[in-house]
Amino acid sequence: MIIAISILFFLSCLVALFEEELANIKWNIYIGIGVLLVLFAAIRPIGMDNDSENYELYFVRYDHPLLVITVEYSFRVISKWFYLWFHDVHSIFLLYAALGLSLKFIAFKRLTALPLLAVAVYIGNYYILHEFTQIRVGVASGLLLLAIKPLSEKNYKKTFVLFLLAIVFHYSSIILLPLMLLSNKELTRKNKIIWASLIPLGYIFYFLNINITSLPIPYISEKLDAYQGLKDQGYIDEVNVFNLVFFVRIIIFFYILYMYDLIREHNLYLSLMIKLMALSLFSFTAFSSLPVLAFRISELYGITEIILFTNIFYMIRPKPLAKIIVITISITLFCISVFYNNIIQIM
Repeated sequence: MIIAISILFFLSCLVALFEEELANIKWNIYIGIGVLLVLFAAIRPIGMDNDSENYELYFVRYDHPLLVITVEYSFRVISKWFYLWFHDVHSIFLLYAALGLSLKFIAFKRLTALPLLAVAVYIGNYYILHEFTQIRVGVASGLLLLAIKPLSEKNYKKTFVLFLLAIVFHYSSIILLPLMLLSNKELTRKNKIIWASLIPLGYIFYFLNINITSLPIPYISEKLDAYQGLKDQGYIDEVNVFNLVFFVRIIIFFYILYMYDLIREHNLYLSLMIKLMALSLFSFTAFSSLPVLAFRISELYGITEIILFTNIFYMIRPKPLAKIIVITISITLFCISVFYNNIIQIM
C-alpha cells in the first residue's frame, strides 16, 4: 500500500510541475488523483496505521457504554447502520475518506489557482495523518478549509454551520468557534508584529510550564485530566518543540509574513490564513505540556499551511524553481512522516 501511495504522490508532484500547461485536462487529473486517494484510504489493511484497529473496535462495539463518552454520536450512529449493512469497517473508512477528501478538494479549487500543487503539498503533509489515522479530524479539517471563504467575507451564519458540522464529526472541533472572532482585514505593520509575536510567546508558555488542565471547563477539563494521566503513565509521547520540521514551519511562516504584500495579490484570504498558521505554531509550544491538545490544535489550524505553502510559488523566481522548492518541501515532509515518525507501518 505504501508503495502505491508513494507512486501516486510522486506522480502528483510531477503533474504539479506542469500544471499551467495542462489546460482543462488538469481537472480530469485532479479528480482522478482524488478518487485514488479515497480508494487507498478505504481499502487499507487493518493495522497499517496507528488507529485503524481502534476504529474497528468502535465499529463493532458501537453500542458499548464507554464509547458513549469517548466517541462522537455521529460516528456511533454511522457505525450502527454500516455494521448492519456491510459488517466491514472498511465501509466507514470509505465514507470518511470520501467526505474528507471531497471537502478538501473543493476547498483547494476555491482557495488557490494551483490546486494540483496544493494536492502535492497535502499528500506530503496531511493525507496519511487525516485520512488514515485521524479520519474524523480529516472531515473536520476539510470543513475548516471550506469555512475560510465565508469567514473572510463575514458570512458568519455559513461559517457557524460549517464549524457546527465539524463538531458533529469530532468534538475537539469546538476549538474552531473562537476563529469566528478573526477577520481577513489587511495586515498592517503593527498587526504583523503582533501575530509574529505569538511564536516567541508560545515558547514562553513552554518554559514557564503553564498547564491549562487546571482551567474549570466542564467535560473539556475532564478530558484534559484524562490525557494528562495517560501522559504521566508514559502512554503519550512528549512534544519536541525543537524538532527540525517545526523550525522549518516557523521559517516559512516568517518568510510568508515578510512577503505578505506580494502574496496578497494572489491569495485573497492570506490575512486569515496567516493568523491560523500563527495560532497553529503558538498552540504547539504553548500547550506542549499536554501533547494531545498541542497536536490536535496545531494540526487542525495548520491545515491552512497547504495553501500557504503553495504561495511560495509567487515568492521565488524563476517559477520552475519555485515549484521545485515547494515539491521538495512536500517530499521531505512525506518521508519524515512515513520513515521517521512511523505514522504508518511500511511492511
